[in-house]
Formats: sequence, C-alpha cells, structure tokens
Amino acid sequence: MKRLMKTLRTALALLVATWGLAGCLSGEATEVSQDGFTFAVEVTGDTAVARNYHTGRLNFAKLEEAARAAIETASGCAVRTLVKRGEINTFDATLNCAG
Repeated sequence: MKRLMKTLRTALALLVATWGLAGCLSGEATEVSQDGFTFAVEVTGDTAVARNYHTGRLNFAKLEEAARAAIETASGCAVRTLVKRGEINTFDATLNCAG
C-alpha cells in the first residue's frame, strides 16, 4: 500500500509540474520564411510574437521589415504596432484584423 501511495504521489507531482509548464508555453508557432530570415510566429487574438534565431551581424531594418511581413503572413492581419523586445531578434506586434 505504501508503494502504491508513493507512486500516486509521484504521478500527481509530475502532473502538477506539467500543468505549470503548460501555463508558460505559448500557442503553437508557425514557421515563416521571409526575405532570407526564418521566423517562429505565434498569434494569440490580436497580438503576435515573431522570433528569429539567426545570430551574427544583421541589418536591423531588414530584419524588422521581414518580421512584420512574416507576422502578416502567419496571421492574415495587418501589423498595427511592432516593437523589438530586449531579447535577441524577438518582436511583439499588435494586429489589425478586419472583420
């Protein structure tokens, strides 16, 4: 009986830990290639996040425009605002979706 209770407690602890992780994870990302950059774009309602994992010296203006286009492709909406996060190559957008 003690062994069964220990197994159940362990299973419950793992389940609770998994629920905690699920709260930290975003929705599914769509991979979009734009102007030589590949982005993982996550869309939630009227917001989106685009992440590009390219490292090295980049032309920021080109990266920003590619991020905007990738978000518009993934969401089907126009980007209203686009802000670069402090993280490397991560952009937050608000979307303007018609109708």
